[in-house]
Amino acid sequence: MVDALLKKAGISVSDLNLIAVSAGPGSFTGVRIGLGVAQGLGESAGVEVIAVSSLAHVAYEASLATGKQAISVFMQARDREYYFGSYQLFPEKSEFRVITEQVVGSESIPHSRLTHKLANDAGDWVLTGDALQNLLEKGLKYDAGSSILRFTYPGVSSLCELAELMKKSGQFDAHQVAQANYVKAALDYSKS
Repeated sequence: MVDALLKKAGISVSDLNLIAVSAGPGSFTGVRIGLGVAQGLGESAGVEVIAVSSLAHVAYEASLATGKQAISVFMQARDREYYFGSYQLFPEKSEFRVITEQVVGSESIPHSRLTHKLANDAGDWVLTGDALQNLLEKGLKYDAGSSILRFTYPGVSSLCELAELMKKSGQFDAHQVAQANYVKAALDYSKS
């Protein structure tokens, strides 16, 4: 598929300036395959590879859709856990800031005000993600200035735009190998 896409565009891998790849959190196998393909292409052609958090990608696209600078994303993890990320986009500064990325247990949701992690100067912000509706039903509290955006899967072009923005804003180390974003410092999944 990569070869067919490059042929259709009339370019080769070595003509690329940057390769962007979704680094998760997400399907373990899918993330690892994506990273492996991106790294293989990048290494063979001498092209930089940037791994982009899938949570940040959802937030970036939500910011583009709404014009809001502050975004909170809630995605389904496993069982009674959720991925939570907060981000700020400052287009005038070409800056995309990760405030936090973490795993939150369902038992802490009603007692949490997770959006407080956003900086006060961001104004109102948007809440989105595939788990948001479920969390609202469980009692997630959010501030009055927030608005809710129906979740849609982000596209490839916005992944590339975010990778370029990350590179411009210095959130990318060209000497670091692109790695999976597991969000948790240690995985506690059972090995059975």
